Amino acid sequence: MSGAHRDPLYARNARIVRASVNAAHKRGESVACIGCGREVQPGQRFDVGHIIDASRGGSNALDNLGAQHRRENRSAGGRLGAHAVNTQRGTSRKARGLPTW
Repeated sequence: MSGAHRDPLYARNARIVRASVNAAHKRGESVACIGCGREVQPGQRFDVGHIIDASRGGSNALDNLGAQHRRENRSAGGRLGAHAVNTQRGTSRKARGLPTW
């Protein structure tokens, strides 16, 4: 978990996003995932994700947060973390002459 997720502003805004998503589901409204645009189904577990990731200059403001499929959010975080580590080490796939899928 990054420092951005320990920020009290993020915690407060994440609670607000969760409450609004759950209220929308109770009203029968659909809620789109901020990552893929598909619907987050009622009862489906979801994460509160950043539209513009904090590591790329995004904020913890309410307008930068939204519901995101749990697997999608966590795999995106893993890719960002791996990229940061590989860049620091100078061992990115590109630097090693490997394909950069």
